[in-house]
Amino acid sequence: MRSLDIDFDVSAATGLDAGTTVAATLHLPGELAPDEPIDLLFCLHGGGYRRAYWHPPFGEDDTYSFARYFTDRGKAVLAIDLLGMGDSTRPQPESRLDRMKIAAGSASALDETLAGLRDGRWARSGAISVTGVGHSIGGMMIITQAAAHHGFDRLGVFGWANLPMILGDTDVATLAAALPQHGYLDTPKEPMRRLFFMPDVPIDIVQADEAIRSSTPSCLGRDALTPGIVHAASASLTIPVFVLQSVVDTSPDPWGEPAYFKGSTDVTLNVLADAAHCQNFATARVQHWARFDRWIDSRPR
Repeated sequence: MRSLDIDFDVSAATGLDAGTTVAATLHLPGELAPDEPIDLLFCLHGGGYRRAYWHPPFGEDDTYSFARYFTDRGKAVLAIDLLGMGDSTRPQPESRLDRMKIAAGSASALDETLAGLRDGRWARSGAISVTGVGHSIGGMMIITQAAAHHGFDRLGVFGWANLPMILGDTDVATLAAALPQHGYLDTPKEPMRRLFFMPDVPIDIVQADEAIRSSTPSCLGRDALTPGIVHAASASLTIPVFVLQSVVDTSPDPWGEPAYFKGSTDVTLNVLADAAHCQNFATARVQHWARFDRWIDSRPR
């Protein structure tokens, strides 16, 4: 795997200050012949996370790396830090951000990546098939981006609930009422462990993950807790959709989630056993990755 860190200037796309950037890492297969067709997975992390969720700097032999798994199978992975999170620009005050501006920044980063893969800046590929992938709040954002900017051949929505969500032992209504109107929010770590990880996830992995998390723009936290926030966007999508929920996750009824993608005639549901919300750290993670890989291959452009 060859990994390239890239900062994309998204000032024009977002209408924010000059020098506003989205930080990204492009993971490429070790062998990529010139003009070879390629599958690109465009990956958005969840609230409190950063792009390292897809390729964490811990675990032996990249055993927790979604990016390693897919590049070993000939696909490319572009993981970005959502605007306002990780190493991407944090506009001040945070009230200058909103969900649509963040989606516009992500779409601009994807467009520039596709151009760079076609003109040889990072590789010279032939036809490019793009799978959008979003985990948790990233699921909300990948739906938002797909509806507003298109650009995807298929979509993976992991751990996002269109039904009124459940967040472990946390009362969602109380949490929503307590959110500040503006600012960057820290995600409570220990209270979320029972939602994020099954008991068999090693504690050193849990702690290593918690140590590299990011704050989250308040606008995304508020939107994520607003019932129905992307119902219209979900219903507008006509591309194939892969819905993933774990047995411990955010939806009170995983089997009800596919119904929100009414515009698509190809919706697949996977309820992952032996896993909690953060599927990339679950004992069953490879089962999930393998199933998703087969799904991508079975739905060509």
